[in-house]
Amino acid sequence: MAFSQSIRKGQVPIICNLCETETKITSKCIDCDLMMCNKCCDKAHPKFKNAKDHKIVDIKDIGMYTQEMDFTNIKCQEHTGQNCCLFCDSCDQLICPLCISKTQNGHGLIEISKSYEIKLDKKKQYRDTKEKIQAQNKALKRTVDHFTERMEKELKHKISLHQNSTEKEQSTTNQLKKVNDKISTIEDTIKTQDASKVFIYSNELEQSISEEIELPELNINHIPIFCIGGITLEAFGSLQD
Repeated sequence: MAFSQSIRKGQVPIICNLCETETKITSKCIDCDLMMCNKCCDKAHPKFKNAKDHKIVDIKDIGMYTQEMDFTNIKCQEHTGQNCCLFCDSCDQLICPLCISKTQNGHGLIEISKSYEIKLDKKKQYRDTKEKIQAQNKALKRTVDHFTERMEKELKHKISLHQNSTEKEQSTTNQLKKVNDKISTIEDTIKTQDASKVFIYSNELEQSISEEIELPELNINHIPIFCIGGITLEAFGSLQD
C-alpha cells in the first residue's frame, strides 16, 4: 500500500507530444498546445498547416503562456465597477473608459494584450542580459584562473633555474679550487727542478682544465617580483541603452 502511494506521489516525466519518446522538452506551440523536443520543433512541427504563423515559446518561458490570458475582466483600480480596456504607455498603467475621458491628448494608448507582450519581451531581455553578464563573469574567472596558474608555473620554473645556477656556480668554484691546488703543486715541482714531474703535472693540469671546469650557462641573480596590473571595468563589459 505504501509503495503504491509513493508511486502516485512521484513525478511522471513529460515527453514530447510528437515523437512520444524524447523527455528533454525545449519548447511549446501555443496554437497547437503541444510540448516538443528540439528535433520535433525543427523537423516535424513546420510540416503542420500554417505552422509558420504559430507561436513557439521557449520552455523557460512556458509559465507565461500556460493558458490564453483573459484581459476582459481586469478591474480598474481608480473607478469602481469599470473594467480596464486599454493600456496607457505614457502613464504605464491600465485604464478604463472613464480614465480615457480624463487622459490628456498625446498619451500613447495601446491594446492590453500588446502591452502584456511588450512587458514579457522586456522581462525576457532582462533575463537574457543577466545570463550574459553571468556567463561573462564565469569566462573572466576562468581566464584569471588560467593566467594565475600559468604565472605560478613560470615562477616555479625561474626558481628552479636560479637553484640550478647556484649549484653550478658552487661546482665551478670547487673545480677552480682543485685546479689552483694543482697549479701550486706544479710550482712546487718546478722549484725541485725535476723536469719529468713538471711535464707530468702540466699534462694533468691541462686535462683537469678541459674536463673539470664547466662555466655555468645561466646568470640569474634574482627571483622576479610580481607587478600588480590595473583592472579596468571595460574589460568586463557595459550596459548600453
